[in-house]
Amino acid sequence: MKVILCPIDGSGHADKALSFAVDLAAKFGARLVLMHTMLRGDPKELRRFAEIEGLAKGLHSELKRVQTHDSVIDLSQPYDVEPISGQVLANIGEHLLLAAASEAKEQGVKQVTTLMTRGDPAKRIIEQAKKQEADCIVMGSRGLSDIKALFLGSVSHKVSNEAPCTCITVK
Repeated sequence: MKVILCPIDGSGHADKALSFAVDLAAKFGARLVLMHTMLRGDPKELRRFAEIEGLAKGLHSELKRVQTHDSVIDLSQPYDVEPISGQVLANIGEHLLLAAASEAKEQGVKQVTTLMTRGDPAKRIIEQAKKQEADCIVMGSRGLSDIKALFLGSVSHKVSNEAPCTCITVK
């Protein structure tokens, strides 16, 4: 095993997948590719995440602006609608990637690569698995968009069906 791809989104399942991927990468001396597809969706969920992660100070005004529009899942909207500015979402993604890379290095992973993408998470994960020539994808079984997954199908399910390599789904 030379390359392990681990998508992260800040969810509990993604955190468990990260720990598993870090253990694998350290054991096999593999390069760990941490990727984040910019978060989208319910502003209330993003606000909760930002507050938990200590990002609320810098993001407070943007999240407050968006929260006033009480978003509801609208299946008629395109999947890639971003109700919060791209800069705010990029800041959240950068925070996640830096924290994950730091954890991996502390646990003995020598080669860590980070990347951020936009768009449909399942498509981006599959694209990166091919581009990075990943031997394995380690990802959480559920992410931050559990409700949306009921209607659109889960990201982990799509990836495991279409990935060019072994997929490990962590609960």
